[in-house]
Amino acid sequence: MQQLVAYGEEGPFAYGYNDACTAFANGESAMFAIGSYAVPQIKSVNPDMDIDSFVTPGSSDPDGNTLNSGVDLQFCVTSSCVDEGKKEAAYEVLNFLLADESVQMYLDDQSAVPCKTGDFNLAPNLDGMTPYITSGKMADYQDHYYPSEMAVDAQIQTFLIEGDVDAFLTKFDTDWLRYNRDIIQMVKDYNKQHGNQ
Repeated sequence: MQQLVAYGEEGPFAYGYNDACTAFANGESAMFAIGSYAVPQIKSVNPDMDIDSFVTPGSSDPDGNTLNSGVDLQFCVTSSCVDEGKKEAAYEVLNFLLADESVQMYLDDQSAVPCKTGDFNLAPNLDGMTPYITSGKMADYQDHYYPSEMAVDAQIQTFLIEGDVDAFLTKFDTDWLRYNRDIIQMVKDYNKQHGNQ
């Protein structure tokens, strides 16, 4: 990320998410390092824009590269739903939303990647990512592994502005321990109880 900043717009930190989407849609930049989730927002400004994508390499070995992807929507029926009539109605809604036809409508509208196996048509702007999707060479977003209280987005922006790798890593490690202390303790207790220390 630090190397990419050097190729960016002067003063890239003045752009918020909406500003950056609009600037890209208006042709003010040739590339936008963002996920496919931004396509609907970009196309709301420029519906005729021809957008393509590629996976940013994270390894010099092409076989070592993966596509970062994440399921950011979740449907569920909680265990506290004990009224069988309501539970049945909830499952009926979920079955409708997860039917192949409904999923395909969502994919078409949002240029999204399906979260279920099936014979789905992907948006053309995903062509550069399709080999990774079809082969399953994907990894979950890193931000799914740390709590939002860590404000990692702000930490990364500070790092990119100041360029101090050591300060960033020190703060990240300190905050990781601080905001995950309950989980860390649960893992320690589990390991102690099961003889894994």
